[in-house]
Amino acid sequence: MTTRIRVMNWQLLGAIALSLSSLCVAHAQSSPASGATVADAKLHAFDIPTLPLAQAAIRFSEQAGVQLLFDADLAKGVSASEVKGRLTVQDALLRLLGRTGLRWRYLNSTTITIEPAPSDARVIGPVRVEGVTNATNGINGSTDVTATEGTKSYTSGALSIASKTPQSIKDTPQSVSVITQQRLQDQNLTDLNTVLDQSTGITLIKSDSLSNDFYSRGFQVTKIQIDGGAPLSTEYGYVPLLDMAMYDHAEILRGADGMFNGYGDPGGVVNLTRKRPLDRDQVTLDMHVGSWNDYRVVVDATAPLGFEGRLRGRAVISYEDKDYFYDVASDNHTLAYGIVEADVTPTTQVSAGFSFTRQDAVPFVYGLMRYSDGRDLHLPRSTALTPEWSYWNFETKQIFAQVEQSLGERWTMKLNVTRQDQESHQKYSYVYGPVDPVSLQGPYVFDAISDFSNVQSLADVTVSGEFELFGHTQSLVFGANYQQVDGGDYKFHNSTYPGETVNVFEYDPSGYPMPGDPGVQYGYPDDGQEQSGAYLNARLTFWQPLHVLLGMRYSRYEYGQVMESFYNGSVSRQRETHSRSDFTWPPTYSMVYDLGENLSAYGSYTDIYSPQSRFRDRNDQPIEPITGANLELGLKYQSPDRRLNAALAYYRIEQKNFAERDPSVPPSSDPDSRIVCCYLNTSDRVNFSQGVDLELTGELLPGLQTSFAYTFNQNEIRGLDAYADQGKPLVSRSPEHLLKLWASYRFQQGAPWLRALTLSGGVNAQTSNYNSGSVCIAYIYDTDPLGRPRSTCTRYADYEFTIGAYAILSGHLAYEINPRWRAGLNIENLLDRRYYQTVGRSDYGNWYGEPRSFTLSLRGQF
Repeated sequence: MTTRIRVMNWQLLGAIALSLSSLCVAHAQSSPASGATVADAKLHAFDIPTLPLAQAAIRFSEQAGVQLLFDADLAKGVSASEVKGRLTVQDALLRLLGRTGLRWRYLNSTTITIEPAPSDARVIGPVRVEGVTNATNGINGSTDVTATEGTKSYTSGALSIASKTPQSIKDTPQSVSVITQQRLQDQNLTDLNTVLDQSTGITLIKSDSLSNDFYSRGFQVTKIQIDGGAPLSTEYGYVPLLDMAMYDHAEILRGADGMFNGYGDPGGVVNLTRKRPLDRDQVTLDMHVGSWNDYRVVVDATAPLGFEGRLRGRAVISYEDKDYFYDVASDNHTLAYGIVEADVTPTTQVSAGFSFTRQDAVPFVYGLMRYSDGRDLHLPRSTALTPEWSYWNFETKQIFAQVEQSLGERWTMKLNVTRQDQESHQKYSYVYGPVDPVSLQGPYVFDAISDFSNVQSLADVTVSGEFELFGHTQSLVFGANYQQVDGGDYKFHNSTYPGETVNVFEYDPSGYPMPGDPGVQYGYPDDGQEQSGAYLNARLTFWQPLHVLLGMRYSRYEYGQVMESFYNGSVSRQRETHSRSDFTWPPTYSMVYDLGENLSAYGSYTDIYSPQSRFRDRNDQPIEPITGANLELGLKYQSPDRRLNAALAYYRIEQKNFAERDPSVPPSSDPDSRIVCCYLNTSDRVNFSQGVDLELTGELLPGLQTSFAYTFNQNEIRGLDAYADQGKPLVSRSPEHLLKLWASYRFQQGAPWLRALTLSGGVNAQTSNYNSGSVCIAYIYDTDPLGRPRSTCTRYADYEFTIGAYAILSGHLAYEINPRWRAGLNIENLLDRRYYQTVGRSDYGNWYGEPRSFTLSLRGQF
């Protein structure tokens, strides 16, 4: 059979369509034609690289044995995606057109037409498909429509973090960003810390050599979702040591998200999307070697497992062993991840899996100090105040399951459950305290042992769908989630207080031998929380350009803790329990106005709730929660081919209703309880933040991918009841201006060796930031009446220092050796700029940024 492709004008295409009987056309639009069903059941061998649509369609027609019809003008400036492997025609078309925003349908068993989606169509996945029964597949053979693997793009056609259902960035009335699989590879982003360091508007404040705190808009980001489920708690010792080898992409929402995630601060939410099995055999091998003995290998294998592809599986194994640019500290961690996915029925999909991570590290805790007045010590960047015997062994086990059930043609139910168990064992030495400018003494050496475990059980069920009302399509999402965290069994052992003084300029790690165990000093045999809630979110359209979103949520929070202290053979115990339930009022609402097919304007309001029920009033009733509002106005643009997204947003956040002491009641506290009395909700303190986000991600020109992000933020504490904090920043170490830029270009013309070359580069820049306060420089050490050691400060020193603005340049060079192998070289901090990535106080918390470093990588895909 000789295959042909016809590129013709729209009038001729219309004439051909009209020549078909109306019955055949109607049947083709509502269900697969009989010929189409036969064609879809057959597997074809495809090998089509990323090409302009007209060229890609010719190859597709030849390899699939079908005829494609489309308007010549429709193909101008449109690129099709790569299609490789043995696939059905339907799945191959999903990949070919996945980033174009076009739809397709069968005219007969061997003829397919490609055409624009209707102007009023809302694309909820990578492509709108008509004439097929399964339109939920992603564009690379994954069943996740938000998947980015294989797209080679720096943006995504759909995210689910702010809506629970796949929705384009343009139609999402909040500030959302994505770090795609291609960016993970190009920038060598291997864990959550490096991912968020490159994310729009996120500031990292380092706490130790292994982890960071994340801040957005002046507030800490404390919620991490997996596959859009109920958020994991980052409290109770939870450490977000998340290896990106098992994730397809990361989604980040900046601002409050009380709609789907209940109580919390308005910093934002991170959603990590696991890799799902693909519909074809694929094995990927990633290896890299880098500065400071950094060795990493990742093996990723996926394949259909049986039942004609209805059962699929995927497994990922990762191993990394590395040192740091500072002395002594090291990290060794292993990941194993597995998932199976089954199409149990044509409308039911079930998946289940597990992950296991183990980390064995020599940690550097608390970072460097400064002179007592805040001046820099100018220590070498290789300085680490930790001995070789320090260790941190950390283990995380996770099992999960998901069920996705179609409820008719337009409704879907999704159930997501996860259980996570963590154990941590630490023994370490740390140096703490400011340095006296004259004597060069002041810091003390302390030793500590801590052991903890926590178990988190999470569940989320969501029902989403569409219905017709007032002549328009309306959308509805409702559901419930549940989080239970058991963080008990925490034990802490500290060295004799105070520790030995040290001259940090002459610190010798071998001079501090491992001490014995001084015994448990305090612990938490019971420490946990439960959160549950139900939510309802409607997207309503009464007039086509305007969409109104309304949301309601009921939340319940319960918390309980028992603290035990052990001194001189005696045990003292304190308990704390409190609970809170709230129905959000006023509702969360937002509006999206379509200024055109590719441009929208939006405004949104999201409420803020943070419990503070451990504080009681004079009637022993819990104090009302901290409340507030997140207001946002913005513009969003998505290119016609959906390869480029742009967003501009202004936001304003206010947190208020903080507890303050009741002056009419003397302070009191039950000696056996951590509940304190008595408080009021009359404080005029306000935590205020406002600013602008500007983001541009995706393909600017053929072969040119870019991610440009600029953030301006002002935050401060307001109100007379803020006392000495009035007018101070919420987080002084968060810069006012933050720029993150990364661009990648693959040559489109020239010699074969040039077309195999990809050049990338970027810059992370920020304005100056500062910190100020006071620090203790002289203590008296004694014991309290119960014989417990205590310290009393007798003299303080004020400090204030500023860290100047800086810009850090990075680069990446990649070469495609052949279609299966790709080599790359990453260079970080190209100019070897000496700077502080995190600044703390004068007594601890100061961390140098990484010097110039090199990473050589090799990636193979089979």
